[in-house]
Amino acid sequence: MIALHALEERLLAHLRKGAGFPREWCAQGLVDSDLGLSIYANAYHSRLREALEADHAQLAAYLGDALWAEFCAGYIEAHPSRVRSLRHFGVQVPAWLGTHAPFTEHPEIAELALFERELLDVFDAADDRRIDWAAMQALDVAAWPSVRLGFHPSVCLLPTQTNAVEIWRALKETQPPPAVSPSATPARLLWRDAERVSRFRPVDADELLALQEMVSAQQDFAAMCARLAGVKPASEVPALAIGFLRQWFDEGIISHLEIASEHAPAQRYAQRD
Repeated sequence: MIALHALEERLLAHLRKGAGFPREWCAQGLVDSDLGLSIYANAYHSRLREALEADHAQLAAYLGDALWAEFCAGYIEAHPSRVRSLRHFGVQVPAWLGTHAPFTEHPEIAELALFERELLDVFDAADDRRIDWAAMQALDVAAWPSVRLGFHPSVCLLPTQTNAVEIWRALKETQPPPAVSPSATPARLLWRDAERVSRFRPVDADELLALQEMVSAQQDFAAMCARLAGVKPASEVPALAIGFLRQWFDEGIISHLEIASEHAPAQRYAQRD
């Protein structure tokens, strides 16, 4: 008798790598065992390629048939499916493209893949309430410096080195993609709005500093202003900082406020429904 785990491992090795599966281990039926095994193997690879193309439709269009097939073969071999849901099968796609030739010769490819994955994550992110500008207006002015913003779970700050987003947009609109060039903006902000539509927009250098303080470092409003004061005249910082706050509230990406004093833990504030 063959142990079940040995049988499963041998079959999986055949599906993934064509390692061969003994005919005598197969029940003989109307379909020849070699043909049946090849059907299973082809179906395994085809389903994974379909999952990758569903998640990365514009990447597939950008690479073309030959390079897309080369990518799929290499990625599936390096990262066989180990998760129950194919939604997460391609999570390593950007990293794989960034470390394997010939894709490494074109950095916009990995960045295009990363943008598509972030769009997926933004759409699937957890939900939370959204508060508006009135929540800031209701605070005592003295509390503003210690305010920390709680951003909606879908918010993502994506640094960009190339014009991969413009390439993605052109392909999405079935237009010829532009020539590769450095990114005109240092980052993109992505989020899912109240209507469950995924949004993204460019972020300039000043706003990137502000978002890095408030989103990535989870600092307070005073720290954000101090960071801006390092690159802008002090007289310009208040209006610039408040303008950023107002825009974020208007975009619906703030879910709550936290205020911490020197001698007390942070308290969370959110508007009542």
